[in-house]
Amino acid sequence: MNIQTSIANIQTKESPLKEVSHHSMPVPTSHSDIIAQSTVLKPQNNQYLTHDLIARFGSPEQPIYVDVGEVTIDGKTYIDPLLLPIVDGHLQHIQTSILSFDKSVCIYPDGGVAKGFAYFGELVKDQPIIITHHLEAFFKVASTGYAVVLVLLPDVCKPLEHKPLNRYDFKQVEYVVNQLSKAGYTALYMPVRPEHIKLDGYIQLEQNTAIKLLNQHIQVGESEFLTDLSCDNDHAEAKAFLDEAIRTLPKTDPLSNQWGELIPLSTSNTMDNNPYPINSVPNLAKQAIMAIAEHVQAPIAMTAQCVIGAMSHIAQARVNAPHPFKTQGEPCGLFLLTEGQSGSRKSTSRDMADRAIIQHERQQYEEYRKEVEQHKTLLAGLERKEKEIFLKESPPPSDPISRYSDITLEAIAGLYVDGVISDASISSDEAGQFFGGNTMKSDTRNHALGGYAKLFDDGSVERTRSKSNLNGSGRAYDVRLTFNLQGQHEVLSDALKDPVLRGQGFLPRFILTIPENLAGTRLQTADKQAVNANLDHRLIAYWNRCQYLLDDTPMPQGTEQGDDGRYVLQMDNDAKQIDLAFYNEIERLQAKGERYEYLQAFGSRASQLARRLATVFAYFEGLKKIDAKTLQGACDVVRHSLGEWARYAEIESKEESNTIKLINWFTKYCLNKKADKLTYSSFMNNCPRPMKGNKQLIELALNELIDSQYLRIDESGRTRYVVINPLLLEKVS
Repeated sequence: MNIQTSIANIQTKESPLKEVSHHSMPVPTSHSDIIAQSTVLKPQNNQYLTHDLIARFGSPEQPIYVDVGEVTIDGKTYIDPLLLPIVDGHLQHIQTSILSFDKSVCIYPDGGVAKGFAYFGELVKDQPIIITHHLEAFFKVASTGYAVVLVLLPDVCKPLEHKPLNRYDFKQVEYVVNQLSKAGYTALYMPVRPEHIKLDGYIQLEQNTAIKLLNQHIQVGESEFLTDLSCDNDHAEAKAFLDEAIRTLPKTDPLSNQWGELIPLSTSNTMDNNPYPINSVPNLAKQAIMAIAEHVQAPIAMTAQCVIGAMSHIAQARVNAPHPFKTQGEPCGLFLLTEGQSGSRKSTSRDMADRAIIQHERQQYEEYRKEVEQHKTLLAGLERKEKEIFLKESPPPSDPISRYSDITLEAIAGLYVDGVISDASISSDEAGQFFGGNTMKSDTRNHALGGYAKLFDDGSVERTRSKSNLNGSGRAYDVRLTFNLQGQHEVLSDALKDPVLRGQGFLPRFILTIPENLAGTRLQTADKQAVNANLDHRLIAYWNRCQYLLDDTPMPQGTEQGDDGRYVLQMDNDAKQIDLAFYNEIERLQAKGERYEYLQAFGSRASQLARRLATVFAYFEGLKKIDAKTLQGACDVVRHSLGEWARYAEIESKEESNTIKLINWFTKYCLNKKADKLTYSSFMNNCPRPMKGNKQLIELALNELIDSQYLRIDESGRTRYVVINPLLLEKVS
């Protein structure tokens, strides 16, 4: 029974989905059933030995799951694909990977991002676990008897090439290592070729995680060996390499003075990173996002928000999103919010994403200046009465600008009401100007929040002036607004916790991401500096598409223009089923005790945001309807946003643990005093509250720090000292 059949069976029993689109794989309620209904092949079977992946990459000497037959997913055909269960750090089956030779790995469900890893062998907390990122090495290590973990990178099934990982691959490896480390696995190793082991990415991986690198070039006696983990090598040779490399690996760092390795502390405000679902974004936009991230050296999540913001600005002028109760649909303009530290390349990322829009407005502005000069010339030659008549019949031309970095609701409402603009964006990398401005702090805040909500929901705005200025009052309908705000944590923190902004539904309309901080990893090389972003074919294709859509592009055949000049991008039947399943999924997670119990305002907007985002995706890709793949991708992005809101709420709601308070205090003390120890009695008497004076609390925290190799107790004569690990001081300084 193949994947498509098993999914169909699952859907018949438990899900409203009835069929599998050849464009995408709808999410079933039980991915484990796919494994249960697959064919198990054992090493002694002839079918096992002739399987394409086994024949090419060697035998792991482990049973494998195979989906016998031909399977088409996202337009790719998999013949007898290998199925590897994906588990999290607690070995719970959370996804399934579908693998076929020389094809990108397919992750099911949730698109292309693996939320865990595959493994062979028995994972034991204090026994060696080898981490690989290629199927060939995974099979070879499994055949040695060592427990082995596979990080499911996109090219995991392609022939082994000795290339270093890229930045995003390193992040995925780091994500898996941290999962294992937090689950209590302490002996984590990764084989690395000698030409790669000294590269910054590998060095930082070893410094930032609990992993130890095994140099595949080792010397035994007078002999030197370079071990390749390919299927052509003998299994015994691979095992001998692993045995020797682990045995000879230094147990401590020279700087540590025979200390054990620092073990990450369990802290209430440290949570798993929430990887951005880049593979769920349509391909043209995805390539642009990755290109900007590479050239600017900014986080993927940040460049993704910038590109989506640009697409939203363009799409909102031409199309409406489908609405379950409104035939004319609803605005598709998006509200986007990105947290990023100073120097994280927010401005540069946004400028590259908006380049076509900026150039388009510049051209319009040149035309506007010519019209202004022509209008002045005509006006100058008229008498007073003629001027009045002329101005009534031919008012001055309007400035075509539609992107604003700092504008109040009152000002933008005036532009809408006066007919100067109908589509606009508020786009700024200084979100503090918005959240900290007078409008959001004054008595008119509630009015402003209501105004922005109306713009988002139905594209209308009202401006009410005083009785002495009634001519300025009025309303505007069928107008659109996109928000793309970026700001530092210190600036956004108070706003994101503000109960008014959350409770009134303003923040729940935003798609949020909190990218990882890349500071310290954005090293330049001569090769990188020589690359010209203006010549990158990915960006050229993206900018050309933006320019095409900014021009007066014709509507697709068969579409009907609405009263507002836009047309509704409807969902096809498969997309409607995914929309229903996503709505029910998020609704269930708002129940008591579930993940979004305290984020109900955010959860209730999820389905709406997904439809709007899918509309933007579909319009940009030139689709006549929103298909299943496009809506599924939008759902993945909105799930990511909900995860970020949940993560943010949890981070901000929990206090720093006593253990963290204690080590932070003592580290600061040692740095200030240029010392590495303190008498035990002074340590007890000077530690921070609430531990000071509470022997039970301080001993609990102190014991955790000792067990984690941060501190130790030494005795000299009759005096006891608390001594800090010099590695910790080295890292901080």
